[in-house]
Amino acid sequence: MGLAKADKTTTLDTKRAAPATGQSIHPVIDTLEMRMRCALLRDAGRAETPEEVIRRALDYASEAEQRISELSARVKLLESLTVTDELTGLLNRRGFQDILYRNLASATRHNETGVLAFIDLDDFKLINDTYGHAAGDAVLRKIGQFLRRNIRTTDYAARLGGDEFALLYVRGEHARARERARELNEKLNGLIVPWEGQAIEVHASIGMASYDKDSTAMELLELADRAMYRDKSRARKKTPARRKNAVTRTRAASRKKASA
Repeated sequence: MGLAKADKTTTLDTKRAAPATGQSIHPVIDTLEMRMRCALLRDAGRAETPEEVIRRALDYASEAEQRISELSARVKLLESLTVTDELTGLLNRRGFQDILYRNLASATRHNETGVLAFIDLDDFKLINDTYGHAAGDAVLRKIGQFLRRNIRTTDYAARLGGDEFALLYVRGEHARARERARELNEKLNGLIVPWEGQAIEVHASIGMASYDKDSTAMELLELADRAMYRDKSRARKKTPARRKNAVTRTRAASRKKASA
């Protein structure tokens, strides 16, 4: 008799019961009914009122909603990790390519313009060879922080790999976007990264390519890459003294480190 009585009270008429508590029934309530029935059978010596059944159902629904939210957050985190450079926290190559394709598609639909910029560090191998790869990683992290602080929230920065970085200035006039990129690179050149009592000086070359509604990703990437290598070649010819001084300082630091 007890079981029969308990089973009878577990039949949910949600349309009638919901107004009794002033609360709406959660959409996942049906999927939790089996758990509710089991709970009621464990408590078969006492029949629950409709209000108690609904309260229990809402508790289960709230628990399920919380778990779904936690799983959703974990999925988003995993998705973020697949497009983020672990060392710098910037977009990685995969993430940047996705952003580039999406913005070029938007440019085609809405007649937008923007600028892609490639940044390549000068003499980065010398930094690694002199101070070690841990110092090189510190330089890359510092550059990641610098780029995040010096672009608009609507623009994008990425580390494509090694000592190569990229910037995407979206939905802006070509001249102004190029000016912002040049100003950023001027600030980047001469950036000082402290390392074990030494001061590592950063130098970089930049190449830019403008895009509009007719641009393709392949041509844009190629134009920016060529422009960056032209800038690197000009820097080597125009500032041999700077390069010589940088190499001299770095080698002196290496000798000092070796003798310590």
